[in-house]
Amino acid sequence: MAAHPKQRTHSGEGHLVSNLITFAVIMVIFLGSLYAFSLESVIGPIAAFAIGLGLFTLAFFIPKQILGRSDTHHNA
Repeated sequence: MAAHPKQRTHSGEGHLVSNLITFAVIMVIFLGSLYAFSLESVIGPIAAFAIGLGLFTLAFFIPKQILGRSDTHHNA
């Protein structure tokens, strides 16, 4: 067993500003999806649902699949 003198850091340590910006952008997309669902009477139910569902999907797809985990390293 090798000793690890340096304590491992968590994935977001040292990236406060970028984490806050990412959170704000994703939250705006999510709130935009909720607002799009309320536009049913203005643009019609199908269009409102499609826009809302698209934005809602992006709000979860971007952090989960595109940004991913910054502490996972794939060794080739």
